[in-house]
Amino acid sequence: MAIQSDAAVDRRRRQIAATYRKRGYRVTVPATSGTGPAFLRDFQPDIIAEKDGDHVVIEVKRSRALKGANDLTELAERVAAVPGWRLELVALRGEDDARRVLAPDWLDTMLTPPGPGTDIAHHCVWLGEVLAYLIRGTALLNRIRVRDKTATRLAAELAFAGVIDQDLLDRIEDAFAWRNALMHAMPLPRPASDQAAEIEKICRDLQAQSQNPEA
Repeated sequence: MAIQSDAAVDRRRRQIAATYRKRGYRVTVPATSGTGPAFLRDFQPDIIAEKDGDHVVIEVKRSRALKGANDLTELAERVAAVPGWRLELVALRGEDDARRVLAPDWLDTMLTPPGPGTDIAHHCVWLGEVLAYLIRGTALLNRIRVRDKTATRLAAELAFAGVIDQDLLDRIEDAFAWRNALMHAMPLPRPASDQAAEIEKICRDLQAQSQNPEA
């Protein structure tokens, strides 16, 4: 995966790496070190942070670079297939970027059905990342500070602000709980095929409510 030449993206990568180091993680940058786990040999993630069984693959991108980003879908599937590893996508966006992420054509592209042979559970991980981006974009447009906040916390703040309703917040929290169960090899609350359909519906409901608070 090619490294973007963008001063703001590079600065954010350095900040993220420093934050993980302060938290006691061993941080490597495959693009400069030439190292990385064997299962990622076809990829070049921005940052890898590891500590006590928590292994994080971190990608930092401008939100506009996500449209049609099949490489990220493949990376999400590869990471989800390895116990103990998780993917963290960090979006850099201004207000214009947030509007682009919330546009129907962007969402339609990101919710494209998986190709033949794709594990549906791994596809759910990717859909979870799409949902996280939508939440952050919605929060940004509603003047909610997004830095260093999880998607679930931002969703709660959106509900408190009246942007989304409580039912949607509950469904968002359930969606991330499902993903956490998958990542930790725990029993799944519902089949992956049902979960994929639910996340897609959550994304569309989030888009609708954010554009029409009275919906």
